[in-house]
Amino acid sequence: MHVKTLAAALSAAAIMAPASLLAQPTNNFTLVQGKTASMGKLVAAANGQTVYALLTDSQKADEKAAPLAACDKACQSQFTPVKAVGAKPQGWLLAQGLVGAVKRADGTLQATFNGLPLYTFAGDQAAGDVNGQGFNKVAYVVSTVGKLNTAAPKQAQAAVPAAKTVAPVDAALFELGKEKYAATCSGCHGPNGEGAFGAALKGNKMIANDDAFIKQILVGSGDMPSFAPMLADADVAAIATFARNAWGNKLGGITVDQVKKLR
Repeated sequence: MHVKTLAAALSAAAIMAPASLLAQPTNNFTLVQGKTASMGKLVAAANGQTVYALLTDSQKADEKAAPLAACDKACQSQFTPVKAVGAKPQGWLLAQGLVGAVKRADGTLQATFNGLPLYTFAGDQAAGDVNGQGFNKVAYVVSTVGKLNTAAPKQAQAAVPAAKTVAPVDAALFELGKEKYAATCSGCHGPNGEGAFGAALKGNKMIANDDAFIKQILVGSGDMPSFAPMLADADVAAIATFARNAWGNKLGGITVDQVKKLR
């Protein structure tokens, strides 16, 4: 495929997997859109870990006096600045105009969203955790429109959700996809999905969303061109099917009809 990554283009997709699945985004991204059962859609770091804005960062002295009193240095040490990838960091499924960076006193670049400096919390152990929400009444998650969400996390439901059914894999499409991937994608993502110029697709659950994955191959965004004029519906379905089910991935097949509906 194009020397720029397929994964880099997925940032424009309208729907994506929850934060708990955002485990292996490309290194091109600083922030991603996450979604949790307890807080809904929110901004997350590239590894899916929830990020927070701190009231202690307010530019107005009268607004940050109380937060500073409530959160001393020991409290603030629980939060690690999110490092920005470059001066113009990229966002996955986020409004790119809200993604930014600010230079810290030590010269490093910290990611911002809608101007809010962002941090991860030491108490969050896995993608989708929101244990830092409301910590000492100074740390809050950030919505995908760039606003602080000060609500308390919703209690988890006791019922266990049904497992998602994985679509069957068409053997012929898989074999075609193997051929097409080798010819057009392996230069970026590696012959075995291990990543090269682009992200590793092996074990990458960010391609689990059917429509998002198909749409980015067809439309492209950012550094990735549209492949709709170059690839037939069967080719797109084949590449998507192969990438989602090769190298130990078990994300289900993509049909030609699915591609036709999105073209």
